[in-house]
Amino acid sequence: MVKTYKIILLVCALVVPGLVHAQAATQGKIAVLDPEMAILSTDEAQKRLKALGTQPEFDGDKKQYEKLKKEYEDMVKQLQKDAAVMSAEQKEAQSKKLEAKGADIEYIGRKLQAKQQELMQTLMQEQEPKFKKAVTDIIKSENIGMLINARSVMHADTSFNITSKVTEALNKSN
Repeated sequence: MVKTYKIILLVCALVVPGLVHAQAATQGKIAVLDPEMAILSTDEAQKRLKALGTQPEFDGDKKQYEKLKKEYEDMVKQLQKDAAVMSAEQKEAQSKKLEAKGADIEYIGRKLQAKQQELMQTLMQEQEPKFKKAVTDIIKSENIGMLINARSVMHADTSFNITSKVTEALNKSN
C-alpha cells in the first residue's frame, strides 16, 4: 500500500508542478484529486478486483478467514459463559487456544490483504500513462491552476473534486 501511494504521489509530483506553474499565471481554478480512488474506481479495476475474489485460492482463504473468525467469536462467548466455573488451568488453556486462533486469523488476513495490494499496485502501474494523460487533459480543459491530492485536504466541496472526471476519462481510454 505504501509503495502504491508513493507511485501515486510520484505521478502527481511529476505531472502537477509543471502544469501548476504554467496555469498559475492565468489564475486557473483549484481542484482536488484522489489518484488512487480514480484508478481503482475504473471499470477495469472493479472487474479485476471482482475476479480476484472469485479465484479459488483467494476465495478459499477468504472462507477460511471467515470460518476462523466465527470460531474465535464462539470461543470467546463460551469462555465468558463458562469462566465462573472453570479452573485456572482450564482458563489458561482456553486463552492459549484463543491466542493461536487469533494468530491464524491474522496470518490469513495478511495473506488476503497482500493479494489485494499486489493487484492494486499492478493496476496503478498499468494505468499510470493513461492516468497522466487524463489528468493533463482535464487540467487544460478545466483551466486548473492548482491540483491538490484530496487526501491532503481537510475539506473541499465536491465541486472542487475531479476524481470522477479522471475515472470517466480512464474508462473511455480502456
